[in-house]
Amino acid sequence: MNIRQLLSPDATLVCSQISSKKKVLEKVSEIIATNTDATEKTIFESLIAREKLGTTALGNGVAIPHGRVANCDKVTAVFLLLESAIDYDAPDKQAVDIIFAIIVPDEAHEEHLRHLAFIAEILSQQKILTKIRHAHSGEALFEILEKATEH
Repeated sequence: MNIRQLLSPDATLVCSQISSKKKVLEKVSEIIATNTDATEKTIFESLIAREKLGTTALGNGVAIPHGRVANCDKVTAVFLLLESAIDYDAPDKQAVDIIFAIIVPDEAHEEHLRHLAFIAEILSQQKILTKIRHAHSGEALFEILEKATEH
């Protein structure tokens, strides 16, 4: 799978002003709303509802918030590298600084799971996480992800 199927370069950012899980989900909702027909509020509510079921933090400073949205016409993702890690209720108690958020259409059950597994596999590789944490721009982040998903 090519990362461009999920993510665009303009939705790949280094963020310095985010200090909480709520702020992360608000930022993700804002970015996704500009790329879909869904509203920020609908996206945010979907992400929060999923977090209430259990944290989407994987460990090693990585979280993959995700949700289904009725007004969404395509799978849409946002990738954020936070300059300051935040508490995200991770199972390993580590603060999170790498966020890969995905919103899928309400009816995209299998596709949703396939995308989550794909991203989790990429973001479980220590070499890739190290490269990501040393990137200083959205362009560099996107390039790292693009190369990682070519294999």
